[in-house]
Amino acid sequence: MQSKPSVKFGGGALILAGVLFFIQYLFMLPVPAPGAATDTELMAWLAGWKFNMSMADELLFFAPICLIPAIAALYQVLVKTDLPKTLLGCGLLALSIPVYMLLVVILGRIVYPVFHIELSAESLKLMFSLYYGGLHTAALIMGIATIVLSLVILKSPLGKAAAYLGFAAGILDLIGSFPWLIGTAVMFVCQLAFAAWFVVLGARLIRISGTGMPVSTPKG
Repeated sequence: MQSKPSVKFGGGALILAGVLFFIQYLFMLPVPAPGAATDTELMAWLAGWKFNMSMADELLFFAPICLIPAIAALYQVLVKTDLPKTLLGCGLLALSIPVYMLLVVILGRIVYPVFHIELSAESLKLMFSLYYGGLHTAALIMGIATIVLSLVILKSPLGKAAAYLGFAAGILDLIGSFPWLIGTAVMFVCQLAFAAWFVVLGARLIRISGTGMPVSTPKG
């Protein structure tokens, strides 16, 4: 069977997305939650961690963009295996992209003054609440999408190993959607599984794109 360049490109994009998401998380890993800090403590906290958050913000811009060709590749490979679940899983992945982009705007507004307008401590508290609420929403969407797609992958050319890793990553995504309830160690495992699934799945997409394995092509 002829190689599918779009599948290979999507696989590479998915690997890059996994790497960028994980590096972004590493920048945020040492950043403590602001908690119930006083206004003075909050401003000092922001000044101390501004570099980490600015770097995380830059990476968080590019990582979701990489999901666009990745979703197209996944759909192309999985559509004939199970159309309803493929539509649901890929649709949820696509839904996560604007959520992540909103987080980019929120985090960027926290660390980058616009027209030299500094946020007050009360405004910062609201922005942080929106940011962590957005992370919660994105993780829930990603967790459900991962589990649904893994059900399809289980019966697809991508293989059972990628599916089983996907089930684990999806469950950990759901657990990781509550960062204020779990410790740093658990959160690190959740993020690692999330990134690892992207990398493994991307590698599988690249592999099947040029080995003659069946790649679905939707009927026009």
